[in-house]
Amino acid sequence: MPRVSTTVIIGFSLGLLLGAPPLPAFAGPAAEQLASQIDRVLAVLGDPEFKGDAQIGPRRQAVRRVTDEIIDWDEMGRRTLGAHWQTLGEGERRAFVTLFSELLNRAYLRSLDRYEGEKIVVTGDAVDGDRAVVQAKVVKNDGQGMPLDFAMVRDGERWRVWDIRMMGTSMVGGYKAQFTRLLQTESYDSVLRRLRERVDALQP
Repeated sequence: MPRVSTTVIIGFSLGLLLGAPPLPAFAGPAAEQLASQIDRVLAVLGDPEFKGDAQIGPRRQAVRRVTDEIIDWDEMGRRTLGAHWQTLGEGERRAFVTLFSELLNRAYLRSLDRYEGEKIVVTGDAVDGDRAVVQAKVVKNDGQGMPLDFAMVRDGERWRVWDIRMMGTSMVGGYKAQFTRLLQTESYDSVLRRLRERVDALQP
């Protein structure tokens, strides 16, 4: 099963779980909605009911309910498989999205207990029709910052994330490259089995 780089996993985790200071006055609806969802995650992390090792399961489940609203898993899955997506039937697409979203959820939810108070500063957003990129900066406790971009797509009245990019590395791009390499030498069913085995190896 393909593995994404540590940098991408960190970017994914930070992007969904960290708190953001007040938005700049020029921020648009995409940035506003993302910040609102992040605030909901922070509310879970700060809730005394979810504190402690005994509440790891319920805490992760509560966070996942929010992040499932933030992310457009269908768009992320389509972009990850690239041209191969067009060769799949609807049932096959659903199966891939289900497994792929489960893999990422299980991977990043494990990072919850390592949160150390980093913040995200939203620096702007660029909207082009139904697409947007929200620019931000992850600020560590030592004051050092790293750029972080959220690629978003409009879904009705909502804006949802389909990619997260940090230090020039795209999460979706990293997975797409790895799936492309596998599909050049293995059947799709074989790759799907790899994906399922990787998901099973990560306990929820």
